[in-house]
Amino acid sequence: KNIRFKFLRVCVPRGPILLMIFSENRSLWYMRFEDTGSEGHNRGSVCQAWCRRAVLPGALLLVLGSLLLVGLSPQPELRALREAQEGALLLGATDPPPLFRISASSPYEAGLQHGKLARERIAGWFAGAEMQSVIAWVATAEGSRAFAKLKQDNSGEFPEYSEELRGIADGSGFPLDHVWCANMLNELESLMADAKRARMKEHCSDVYAISSAGYAGGFAHGHNDDWSDGVKPFWYFVSYENIPGYDDCAGVAYPATTIGWAPTWNRHGLFSTQNSMVPRTSRPRGLAAAFVQRRAVCPARNLDHVVDLLTVRGWSDGASMNVVDLKGKRMANVELWEDRHSVLEVTESMGNYSHFNEYKHLLQANGKTIDDPRTFQHDPRQARVDGLPPPRSAVDVMARLSDSKVFNPHGTITTLIINGTTGRLDVWCCGVPPSSAAASPLHSWDLFNFFGPRA
Repeated sequence: KNIRFKFLRVCVPRGPILLMIFSENRSLWYMRFEDTGSEGHNRGSVCQAWCRRAVLPGALLLVLGSLLLVGLSPQPELRALREAQEGALLLGATDPPPLFRISASSPYEAGLQHGKLARERIAGWFAGAEMQSVIAWVATAEGSRAFAKLKQDNSGEFPEYSEELRGIADGSGFPLDHVWCANMLNELESLMADAKRARMKEHCSDVYAISSAGYAGGFAHGHNDDWSDGVKPFWYFVSYENIPGYDDCAGVAYPATTIGWAPTWNRHGLFSTQNSMVPRTSRPRGLAAAFVQRRAVCPARNLDHVVDLLTVRGWSDGASMNVVDLKGKRMANVELWEDRHSVLEVTESMGNYSHFNEYKHLLQANGKTIDDPRTFQHDPRQARVDGLPPPRSAVDVMARLSDSKVFNPHGTITTLIINGTTGRLDVWCCGVPPSSAAASPLHSWDLFNFFGPRA
């Protein structure tokens, strides 16, 4: 209670530690990951500057060691330590996620910077239950076969991204295979029965709006990026700029993952989001969503270009991609699964559209549904949005995504709304719906001028 200190000294055993201090309102006030390297390492010099004026009523200090780099362990004390770390993260989200602007001489160097900048966040995420379950599964006979084939297929198809992942691993200090797991999470969890069931409970929401006067009168798109409490403290933004072989591109990044999987935008006015899907079956081979989406969105010049690059054969799993072409004044939803796809362009005659993780216009070759409709029978989002007046503006989109039947205070990681007329991207986070009276955007970026001059 009412802790005051000029500096903090923590003595820990040899090895990697994660130090976390939670403030009175249960937000993660400070986090630092480091390999102590010697017995009884003195942490005072690290903490002295930022603690000098600290006043933390009711603060909780946690220092977690040993576990973070060894993965699953049979020792009961390490399992208990991991459980304590996971419970601590449920206390609240971290400070607002940072934007890492990265320029580099190669994809490997870009990944190396990424890994170094996000090292503490990667450490926290990799220590959590979800990543640990995936890492454990790929060590089984079934999992190792699928993982090896997926890695082979994607490293062969995307050699530049493979180099980037190698840089992320070297920069963060984590095994390269762990980084591959993070980037192929969609595909690996679709092959894991328990993880697939859990994914059914996690939702993303997309709402499109076109003015009654048509695209010329204004258009907007909004997205709630939903996941679990476990990832909330660790996500961030990354912008890759002036990297040989790469087009300038930026977006939401989950720890150790390349941009493209989550909301992404490029220099040419293209913006995309993804809804994870739950197909009845998926393949233990083929192309990973994160990499196909990155290759489609980052270099694209217009909507048709994105669609052409998305609709390749050979996906391992599936996805719903929402694409906005700011300069071309067009929007479309693209549903994908294995070798099949369906493109639905949102036209002026439609006026609006929405998507909530269920396949709506793509079927199997035999006419059957790709997912199980019973999965969504208790999901109120589509019915709720369909029952409200059609959205026609960015303000309407904000209201739909903030609705209590759509916004999940525990699961919504961030909300992004792009105004197609102005190119303004507004971003909210940390459990606050965008239509809340006190909810000013965390970021408000002009996507027409987000990137600096191209070198």
